[in-house]
Amino acid sequence: MTMITNRSKIIYSFLILISVVSLICTNLNFPAFAADDGKPQTEAVSALLFDARRGQVILSKSSDEISHSSLASRIMTVLITIERADIEAMVTASKDAVNTKGATLNLTVGEKYAVKNLLYALLLTGSPDAAIAIAEYVGGSEEGFVKLMNVYAANLSLKSTVFTNCTGEYDEEQITTANDIAVLMKYALSNSDFNRFFGTQAKPWYDKSKTLLLANTNSMFWSYMGTDGGMTASFDKEIQSIVTTATKNNMRLVCVLLDVPTKNMYSDSISYLDYGFNNYLYGTLVSAGVSQRAVSVEGQSLNLISNTDVYYVYPKGQYFIKAIEINIDESKLKPPITKNTIIGIMTYTLMDDTVINVELYPDREILPQKTTKQLMAERLKANKELIYVIIMLTIIEISMLMSKCYKFIKKKAIMANAQKKTKGKFH
Repeated sequence: MTMITNRSKIIYSFLILISVVSLICTNLNFPAFAADDGKPQTEAVSALLFDARRGQVILSKSSDEISHSSLASRIMTVLITIERADIEAMVTASKDAVNTKGATLNLTVGEKYAVKNLLYALLLTGSPDAAIAIAEYVGGSEEGFVKLMNVYAANLSLKSTVFTNCTGEYDEEQITTANDIAVLMKYALSNSDFNRFFGTQAKPWYDKSKTLLLANTNSMFWSYMGTDGGMTASFDKEIQSIVTTATKNNMRLVCVLLDVPTKNMYSDSISYLDYGFNNYLYGTLVSAGVSQRAVSVEGQSLNLISNTDVYYVYPKGQYFIKAIEINIDESKLKPPITKNTIIGIMTYTLMDDTVINVELYPDREILPQKTTKQLMAERLKANKELIYVIIMLTIIEISMLMSKCYKFIKKKAIMANAQKKTKGKFH
């Protein structure tokens, strides 16, 4: 009986210890724990970690799950404005913009504000009044701008994204996914102006009565080395959506977490980014100028090369290439062939099924063989001065010859006349 009691006490004490440790870990808010395969986990409803340049996915969780996150509308509004408007232009604040629900900038009706300043306010803090002012300027109205947002979404093949407003206000019909945001971000990050805004940590906002400092709501700028872009969006203080870009060792990664508990948003982002940088490398897939294949053109050998270095992301210690295929356009294998002629496509398929197409160009030109007449014409064209000299000498020679002929003929005529006169005297 005593043994059973002692055993019960031990088990009870062990359970208490586990509960205490669990409570401490929860309060300390440790980073996302790693799964058995070493990959970090997140409490976000959906998440993605991918390469910014090519979009190669490193980590994914329910990335096609529908979300009402306002992150997509914020990104799209900034992108469209940068591409379609003069960011130095001045926008007149309307009554609708000033009275927008949740307004934060204290705009004045009739006052003019620079587009770029409104963009900073929208990107850094999500100011809905800035979004309305921008939408009215670019789209004529919020409704016109929303139509433009959906056109962009269709053109970018955002299959699960629908916009109903530009402010990011919650709407059951306004939806997106982590996959669509990844496509949108990859496209946006190819724009240098978008990168400049997206990488801003803070910016002053000048008001009539005071100056405000608009700080980026994404604190990764101040907590994670290498962070060079980011923003957050939320409807609820307890739930956030966050996108962060960071660069290390020439590799730029993008981390997207949708509907993640606020207490975990940064720790989970850090765990995802750390996993990418610790386990993946950014390397050369194809070097510029290196022969990938030799072909024959009218008996002449021609090396096919890439004009630029081609890069890819791969796990450390892995070759990561599943297949390579080269397709040659036979119709291009005849003169004239210039260095800008695309002779073929080399297709790489990676282990994660990423497809990378590399255009192949000739390393030199091959022009049609010239006839004797063409060669002579080219030589004469290349030696114009010599031609002029020859022509002048020929003209002089002809002139001298004609002069001699004239003198000779004249002499003969004189002699003939003299002979006639002599004969006349004797008769």
